[in-house]
Amino acid sequence: MSKIALILGSSRTPSNGRGIASWLTSVLKSRFNNSPTPNADMEKKVNNLYRVCFVDPTVSPLPLGPIVDGSYMPSDIHNPDKYPSPAVQQWSTFVSSCAGFVVLSPQYNWGYPGELKNVFDHLYWEWRGKPVMLVTYGGHGGNKSATLLREVLGGGLKMKVLSKSVEITLPSAYIKGEEWVTGAHVPEFIAKHESSVGEALEEMLQLLSAKA
Repeated sequence: MSKIALILGSSRTPSNGRGIASWLTSVLKSRFNNSPTPNADMEKKVNNLYRVCFVDPTVSPLPLGPIVDGSYMPSDIHNPDKYPSPAVQQWSTFVSSCAGFVVLSPQYNWGYPGELKNVFDHLYWEWRGKPVMLVTYGGHGGNKSATLLREVLGGGLKMKVLSKSVEITLPSAYIKGEEWVTGAHVPEFIAKHESSVGEALEEMLQLLSAKA
């Protein structure tokens, strides 16, 4: 069974990321298993082929850190055994086993976190051609983070970035105050995006079905 990996782009604690990730994982699993498909055979195929999994940025093989070995370029590596780092080899194996990705990222200083860039930069061919949904959050929905991710993932890594993205605007109390999104309670400013996640997921399913 292939995986749809939800990659959390920040390991900061405390943060809103894990709470949003908990909500998003639940929505994805529910929507994935109940998405309308053209026929019963296709519905059975979708439910049997894919499962949603959460990628914790603090659990091995992540975090990988920046690339410090300049003796090779990831785009030159076609055999994962050629990666000099066992951690990168492990990450390569995982990414290769995934059919698609959902990237959940905050916006910091008009961009996305450096640790998320590292997640992508260690590999190349493992990402290429795979669909990816962007979900960002911040004071203005993380729109600038989404724009940069679209350029890097779609242009640089040649991934199939979905046309529909989800941008979650956080109230100031959740940015500058002591309020945090937790898995125990889903605020309305997040819950209202469930339909947008569903629409993006339908686009991903179409890409996966066409590729299959």
